[in-house]
Amino acid sequence: MAVHVTSWENNVGPLLLFTDSRFVRLWAIGGLIGVIRWLEILVIGIYAFQVSGSPFVVAAMLVARMAPMVLFGTIIGAIVENRDRRRVQIGAYILMTLAAVTSATAASTEVMSLPLLAGVAFLIGLGWSIDFPVRRTLIGDAVGPERLGNAMSFESATNSATRMIGPLIGGVAYKGLGLEGAYVIAAVGYGLTIVFALGLAPPEPSPHAKIRESLLARLKAGFAYARCNNVIAGVFVITVILNLFGFAYTAIIPVWAVESFEADPIFVGLLASAEGGGAFLGSVTLAFWARPPHFQRLFLIGAVVFVSGLLIASKLSLYGVALLVLFGGGIGIAAFGAMQSTLVLRESAPEFRSRVMGVLVACIGIAPLGVLNIGLIAELTSAGTAIALSSGLGLTLIALVTWRLPGIWR
Repeated sequence: MAVHVTSWENNVGPLLLFTDSRFVRLWAIGGLIGVIRWLEILVIGIYAFQVSGSPFVVAAMLVARMAPMVLFGTIIGAIVENRDRRRVQIGAYILMTLAAVTSATAASTEVMSLPLLAGVAFLIGLGWSIDFPVRRTLIGDAVGPERLGNAMSFESATNSATRMIGPLIGGVAYKGLGLEGAYVIAAVGYGLTIVFALGLAPPEPSPHAKIRESLLARLKAGFAYARCNNVIAGVFVITVILNLFGFAYTAIIPVWAVESFEADPIFVGLLASAEGGGAFLGSVTLAFWARPPHFQRLFLIGAVVFVSGLLIASKLSLYGVALLVLFGGGIGIAAFGAMQSTLVLRESAPEFRSRVMGVLVACIGIAPLGVLNIGLIAELTSAGTAIALSSGLGLTLIALVTWRLPGIWR
């Protein structure tokens, strides 16, 4: 009988997170931001390709969206460490809402241009760069170390669902309502995040909040802390590889879909959402199954499965088969994404979490270099060739890192 109760607790226990109102609000905010993020990335790509006809311009537009992550990610993590994170959150969401309203207004008055859209994308990217480390640190504080793996798996599942839902909504919205309508939806979504954040209770003061250090000292301490921990260092290196040679493919999905499958905006959105469907399935499974002994292997296997899926999909000529392969690769993203933040937060002392998460944002923010690279290769060859070359190099580098840092495979 006792064994039966323990089994029930293991299976149902993770759902008890949703009885915690603070976690639920933070989770809902993440869902809203994720849907709008992927909607926006898709419509920016479609609009840029329609206006310019250039894969490199499409990639450059996504670079504007991602640039704040590498420019300010580490600094943000260090700055917010001793501040009221809820107020920082709300400020970020206000910035994102105003930027979306600006874009919708520009599109409706026919003054929209690629430079203006790039500026809006940069501001919204800055807001996301603030939200990512702040909100995930708040989740870690809210749920505690014992439930952290489950919480991050649900967070990853939600992000995966948004990767599926956001592009679908974006494709339909762009085809039916144009750029203006898509950004009206974005403005409403970002506005709702402000409402949810206002309902959060102020976080408990950190016991380390009274320790006064200069910004430079906090940055140095964060880097030194990460460098001395093999698990965190391994997570950072693999994250850089995937953002340079894996996730960069999202920048040229509209180009790939048109060149290889002659897809219209709705089918472009469906192709972009396939990976999210697999990631959602994988993340929900992980939320109930993942246990600490498996975290590092799940992270690494997930990275390999995702990049392998891209390599295979890039060589396909059948749209339906490409959807299925990307769906399978999405299952790999689930493991990679959920374990990424879980490992960093578990391995970090509470007083270092914000600054180390800031370094993680900077690692994610390296993606613009990969986006420019894949965009240039697509300009010179084709989108499919660019994805194949990029993912093949990514797999090679993951193998080298695993050999040089065997501690990540444990």
